[in-house]
Amino acid sequence: MRRTSRTSKNGFTFIEMMVSLALGLVVMAAAVRLFSSGMGATFAVSQKAQMQQDARAAEDMLIKDINLAGAGFQTGAGLPSGTTFNPSYGCDQTPTCYLGPSSSAALVFPGNYLYPIQPGYQKGITLNATQGPSDVITLTYTDTTLPVNCYDVKFNNTSGTSVNFTFDAALAGCSKSSTPVLTDQALGLTAGDLLLFTNTAGNIAVAEVTNATGTTSPFAVTFANPDVMNMNQPSASGGDLATLAANAGATANAVRIVVNTYFLSVLADPNGGTGTPRLMRQVSGHTPVPLAENVSFMQFTYDTYDNLGVLHTGLGDAGASLGVSPSMIRKVNIAHMTVRSPIQGTNGYQGFDVQTSVSARNLSYSNRYVVQ
Repeated sequence: MRRTSRTSKNGFTFIEMMVSLALGLVVMAAAVRLFSSGMGATFAVSQKAQMQQDARAAEDMLIKDINLAGAGFQTGAGLPSGTTFNPSYGCDQTPTCYLGPSSSAALVFPGNYLYPIQPGYQKGITLNATQGPSDVITLTYTDTTLPVNCYDVKFNNTSGTSVNFTFDAALAGCSKSSTPVLTDQALGLTAGDLLLFTNTAGNIAVAEVTNATGTTSPFAVTFANPDVMNMNQPSASGGDLATLAANAGATANAVRIVVNTYFLSVLADPNGGTGTPRLMRQVSGHTPVPLAENVSFMQFTYDTYDNLGVLHTGLGDAGASLGVSPSMIRKVNIAHMTVRSPIQGTNGYQGFDVQTSVSARNLSYSNRYVVQ
């Protein structure tokens, strides 16, 4: 018997092709979805890691400034008083003011005193109506990068608006070879810097540099009136350079201080969308710089002693409602530093909240007891 083999010359049927194509599309769609989900998860993890890194870096800067608050200068230094304009902060040389009830307003130093820690309870912008206004905080200490105290001070007029600084190698710790010149490009005085002056008669004044010139000693420094922070007011009844300039028999010296203000602002979206909230840091009268993006809320509380030596904890206004001076603050609590960012491709957000407590170590040894 002979077998006959039959070989079909026909291909796949149309139905078979459609079923195969459909199965292939299902498998491909699943693969694409799986890949998209993986990419989304990777982006979310990377985004959160970046936010954490930025927030920690900003928090470290803030903690450092809190720790330094009050270092090297007298607590509660008096500022110009008895004038129409109160000394203020939050303005730069452009001039632009970034804090206050309007874009043209700044926050004043309450009582015309410069404290190491100046709370700004609910003085910031509101980004979330439920959370309410954000807080502002200002921290002041002496700058050690430029030894202004190695220069003798000479007032050129009775208003104190023009001062000559002459290097004096005879002063303790002052060496011409290791002391930067007063107008050094990197470390020297520039418009917006603040100097704290004292003299042997006990007078104290804070003044804002408006210009500094010269390449060798003596250096000419101008403290023109008006200045953006309203520190230079010769007509003040006290707390201004005119008070020191009028006391010709008293020897004066100066140090540079840094007044660091932390606040939130919103970077405008050029496409008209919701802007990006940012944590800003401003030094004295200079232009603020961003520290971290996507910081949507910031709130502080304070542990402080009252005049009877009683410790109050967790006060948002640092005891202002109790009549307590900011010089009695002993701990700053970062109650909330909320960071959030939109998740790509969705309407949702991811974020976290940073919280910590920082001891104001330069204020910890002040006498908090009333002398009977």
